[in-house]
Amino acid sequence: MKYKVLKSCYATIIMSAKQVFDGNILTITGEYFIKFIQFIMLTLIWKSLAKDGKSFDGVELSQILTYSLMSSILKPQLDIVTPATSALWEGSIIGRYTRPMSVIISLIAETIGRYWIPVFLFYGLPLWVLSPLLGINPFPVSFFNGILAFISLILSISLGFALDLLFASFAIRLKNGCWAATRARESIYSLLSGALIPFIFFPWGLGKVFTLLPFGSIGNAPLTIYTGIENETIKIIGIQIFWNIVLWIAGIKIFIKSEERMISFGG
Repeated sequence: MKYKVLKSCYATIIMSAKQVFDGNILTITGEYFIKFIQFIMLTLIWKSLAKDGKSFDGVELSQILTYSLMSSILKPQLDIVTPATSALWEGSIIGRYTRPMSVIISLIAETIGRYWIPVFLFYGLPLWVLSPLLGINPFPVSFFNGILAFISLILSISLGFALDLLFASFAIRLKNGCWAATRARESIYSLLSGALIPFIFFPWGLGKVFTLLPFGSIGNAPLTIYTGIENETIKIIGIQIFWNIVLWIAGIKIFIKSEERMISFGG
């Protein structure tokens, strides 16, 4: 039984990855090019601030640049967006209930194939390899930090899927208010995750507050450990474990309950 589920997951991942390139290859290439330009612009902004004598509160410019680099490369993993909400809007959500695996596992497999693999192969990996040419160190601050950052990233990914499940449930409760749920999520993530700007730069001690929240455990946690900006790594990982337990229990229960109210048209 487990073998069949794994085989089904693998087939779904490969199928979803291939579907990405069914459309116009120029459109896909253009999307990655825009992401690259956005990263270059952010890098130039940080370097410009450093030249103007801007203080980074004890954090070195090299750490900030590495932070921005890994944030851009790991964007699909730090901002988990499964096809759940869009499938609900399109009416294709019903197809997930006919597959030989649970709906949640199916959504996870699709996410890996559709978003992770193409972005890594055609954007993340090339950018990581070429980053030294941009004057950026792509490696963790230490081998130990790299191991802890990897553990933190796994917890971050798990937490991201739990949060996406909650937002999908929110969309169902809104009676297919998919776009409202998506926009709310994007706004919250941009502000509270720390993926764009490290929490240490937030005024009035807000960064310390955001670190304790679920979104801070997704973006800020693995990036600060990787770059050595945060020293209390065990505390950060402990917070991630706590939120994983809480949100997975809540996410599964709420999603199952929300399925009873699911209304979806199309197919």
